[in-house]
Amino acid sequence: MRCRSTSVHQISIASEPHRTFFLKLEWAKDLGSGFVILLSDGVSAWSGEVSEEDVSREAQEIEMELERYVGDLHLALTGEGPAAEGEYSFHLTPERPGRPLLQLSYEKVQNDISFRLGVVDLQAVPEPTEVIRELISHGLEQSACLQAKNQHLLEENQKLRREQEHITKKMERYVQGKETLERDLYGRFVLVLNEKKAKLRALQKRVKELEESIEKNRLRKKADSEEHKTMETAADKSPEVESDYGGSTEDEQEAEPRQSDPKPLTQEMPESNPMDDSLNDITDVAPCRKRRHRHLQQLETQAKRAELDQRQRSRNQPHNHCCLQMVRLCAMTSALIKPIFFKAFLL
Repeated sequence: MRCRSTSVHQISIASEPHRTFFLKLEWAKDLGSGFVILLSDGVSAWSGEVSEEDVSREAQEIEMELERYVGDLHLALTGEGPAAEGEYSFHLTPERPGRPLLQLSYEKVQNDISFRLGVVDLQAVPEPTEVIRELISHGLEQSACLQAKNQHLLEENQKLRREQEHITKKMERYVQGKETLERDLYGRFVLVLNEKKAKLRALQKRVKELEESIEKNRLRKKADSEEHKTMETAADKSPEVESDYGGSTEDEQEAEPRQSDPKPLTQEMPESNPMDDSLNDITDVAPCRKRRHRHLQQLETQAKRAELDQRQRSRNQPHNHCCLQMVRLCAMTSALIKPIFFKAFLL
């Protein structure tokens, strides 16, 4: 009996509503393997037993699965479980002449329909005080067990409360540390942000200056290009104007009328007149002088073009100023030397 499970709870008998009964239930493995019922009203006591075969027979009679039937028995006889499973009622059949047994039937009421789960025959106990003592002892044991469980739960609750307080304090420290860290990081972020903004402003200013410088260089290059084109146009036109000088000379104008008449020339040539020799020399020298003059004009034009190219390169490259001065000196030297050579050729 010590290894058996026990359950005690208060029930109401529908046939005797003015009386209070206590139902004690004992079983080994589960109610499907059989159980013992003990019923008492505080004065008298009755006991009965239901075997495993009786449980199987009752399940077959109501056409219910054994497992489900055992579950309903447990809910009805122990009073455990939610009320949604259904309401259970008990009926007690009194003793009859010639039948010293009571019958306790238990039914399940669901959707206004009741059906009997089972019935057990109860026999009067010779010493009801012993049964009452067992009920009181079981009640005290359950009370002590519940008190111990309650005390354990209280201790667990206090422990959890202390842990909660400890965790709350730690969380408060963490929050304070977090706020301090956020303020520190925000201050550093503001410093870095201001520094970056200053750098961006400086870069924007530098970009603006570079854009203005590029625009100025573009305008200067455009002006230099236009000036270069103008000077090239003037240089291209100057040889055409100066080449008119080489078109005719006084000596050639004097020589042409004399050469226009070939007949006197042929008549005088055998005589070897000195005047004719001088005319022939002048005729031979004048074209050479004209070619030399044209050659000097070409050199001067090339020098001017070289000066223009060098001026353009010097403006793009400021470090070549010395080369530009040398080119200018060469051009000036050429301009000074040209009249000297021209006079020498005339002489």
